[in-house]
Amino acid sequence: MPARTAIVEASSPQEFERRYAERLSTKLEATTRPLEVELTLGWGATVRDISQNGIGLTLCFPFPAGSYLAVDLHTPHAKAPVSSLLARVVHARDLPDGTWQVGCKFVKPLSASELESIS
Repeated sequence: MPARTAIVEASSPQEFERRYAERLSTKLEATTRPLEVELTLGWGATVRDISQNGIGLTLCFPFPAGSYLAVDLHTPHAKAPVSSLLARVVHARDLPDGTWQVGCKFVKPLSASELESIS
């Protein structure tokens, strides 16, 4: 009897996990700015989650997939934002409230100690 296979699509984006590292939920604030010269505006964002490999942001601007961003995290115990983290946008999803969920992958993964100092 021949083997049967079926293609099953995830019914929601949450069912398809893209990251390989553990995510840490957070409500940190951040400032994002694209690296393209013609787009010099910075956008405030809330960090939904962060891992050694990437970061999930909620913001009011849909940076397109493939865009490179500098992300400055504002940690509560630091007087100034940490140095800029360089990330590439992997996906952006429109939310009903008019904001966007933007998932990014770090160009250079964070070390365990860097991640610990942020969270």
